[in-house]
Amino acid sequence: MKTTLLTLLLGLSLAASAQAGEWCQTPLDVVKPRVPDRLCRVTLDQRQLGGEIDRRIRNLVYQNYMVVDLDGKWLDHFRNRTDRGNRSHVYYGIGKVFDAGSLFAAYTGDPKVAARTQYIIDQLVKSRDADGYIGFWNVEPENRQNHINWILHEQEYINLALVRNYRCTGNPQSLADARIMADYILKTFPTPRNPCYDAGEICTAGLPEGMLELYRVTGDRRYFDFAADVPHGNNRGEVQLASLRTWEQDFSRRPRHVYVMLARCYAQTELYRLTGEENLLHMSQLMRNELLKKGQGGLLVTGSCSDGEQFTYDQNGRGAIGESCVTAYLLRWIDSLLRLEGDMRYGDLLERTIYNALLAANSPDGRWIRYFTPFTGDRRYDTRDFFCCCGNYRRAVAELPQKVYYRTPQGGIALNLFTNSKKAFDVAGETVTLLQETAYPNDGEVKLTFSTRNPDPVALALQFRTPRWCRAITLRVNEEAAVTIDPLRQELGCYVLSRAWKDGDVVKLSMPMAWRLLRGRAVQDGRVALLRGPVVFCIGKDQNAELLEKCPEPRNLVIDPAFLGDPIRDDSIRPGGLKAVAKAWLSEDCSGEKVAVTLTEFIDPSGQEV
Repeated sequence: MKTTLLTLLLGLSLAASAQAGEWCQTPLDVVKPRVPDRLCRVTLDQRQLGGEIDRRIRNLVYQNYMVVDLDGKWLDHFRNRTDRGNRSHVYYGIGKVFDAGSLFAAYTGDPKVAARTQYIIDQLVKSRDADGYIGFWNVEPENRQNHINWILHEQEYINLALVRNYRCTGNPQSLADARIMADYILKTFPTPRNPCYDAGEICTAGLPEGMLELYRVTGDRRYFDFAADVPHGNNRGEVQLASLRTWEQDFSRRPRHVYVMLARCYAQTELYRLTGEENLLHMSQLMRNELLKKGQGGLLVTGSCSDGEQFTYDQNGRGAIGESCVTAYLLRWIDSLLRLEGDMRYGDLLERTIYNALLAANSPDGRWIRYFTPFTGDRRYDTRDFFCCCGNYRRAVAELPQKVYYRTPQGGIALNLFTNSKKAFDVAGETVTLLQETAYPNDGEVKLTFSTRNPDPVALALQFRTPRWCRAITLRVNEEAAVTIDPLRQELGCYVLSRAWKDGDVVKLSMPMAWRLLRGRAVQDGRVALLRGPVVFCIGKDQNAELLEKCPEPRNLVIDPAFLGDPIRDDSIRPGGLKAVAKAWLSEDCSGEKVAVTLTEFIDPSGQEV
């Protein structure tokens, strides 16, 4: 379904400053970006982040990551290799597992989480051959085992995860192991000099991303050249065979595997930061426009996309919809664009995806993850724990603490996600602590309290996202007169408060959450979706058993907006969750009896229809 919010985002520009700078550079980087971000990441840990986002991260850490069978489902396959035979589409995704693990360990500060992550790394290194090979198939002539199946897909994410572990821990051994993995890939990757197999048959979603990360922390130009200029991709099922510098394709025909295309768009934005080559943004421009264009875009109301893993415009909600790999890379790519452009309208997309497609892909207790999250019909968990989507899901959730706050080049603070948090910032040598208190996304009331150690005021520009689902935002600083903000009139999707802040200053934001009925299109034509704030509501089986006996196809219900009640607390799905009761006709002509229908948040595992 198309939303008014999404069409408004068509005006976004991918222009970015071409002047190099170091203000946003991470401590371990040895390569300076040529194009600095306009908003720089701020990463929170468990002591600093609260609310629903923190709860979901902790659930995933302790009910999933810390209990899955690492040996039986992953490591034993690498320890005890077998011949490939005629098997295909075999993949475990061990790199994605410990990539998330490194972030989880940093977030929680829990030595047990860190030890579990290190165990994975140690066991993989023990399984490594002298030439650097890591895999679950026995080695074949010309290293065909890497390229005829998904061994390379394992290796590319192992490389990426080792660099991430180095960034999180500073452990030089992780960096050394990453170089061994990357050097093996460089030696064996099929190029005209090493034509062991058709490069157009290989899944390479994380390949350039990992090589660019390794280049940043080593300065070794080989990794940069490989990522930028060596053609890679799967011509038959995923994405056109091309290098990052040469890739351009339309969406008119396959292959258009959305996960791999988004991963490549993301990698192109990373390469752009290093080179400033404008052509590297062309596919991001095309992808963004094809997702969001008025009346035709491919983005779904839940904030994800894909049908059967492929890009589609038809808005189907049933079946293999909303692949979790797509959701994960959509978040990663949108965040990259937000940082490049400094345009916080992208944050509206981030929160829509987080509170719907992302969180609905995980069971409320954190244990199970979905491969697909449709919005029509039954949803199923992927009980394997391994493969691509479970791994990418963990990574996406582990990265959420990077999306709450950002810093500006002038030292200001940008607030993107509204959630309980407490973070100390360095402002021109002074420490300013920002306490955020809110029940978001239950309501749009946000209280920000400033604390300073110095009795003298501290000059600081605070900018906060002005979500476009809200018609008017009320802002009040201390007891000063309230200011009304029109979100549609805010350049770059945010409002800026520049002033000298004193200890104890309070900012209050009020963002009323009215029900919104969003008109469907394509196969959803004639229907509406109900949203409140960033949250999509649905009809679930668990709270509508009697109704579903009368109306087995809840998509045919006609809800009477006059009888759409205010949400009430419902802890059955999440602590402090919401539900609402409405009245609806069973017949399309709005005749006959009205029935009661309970609407729950899209994260409802029993959800059947939006």
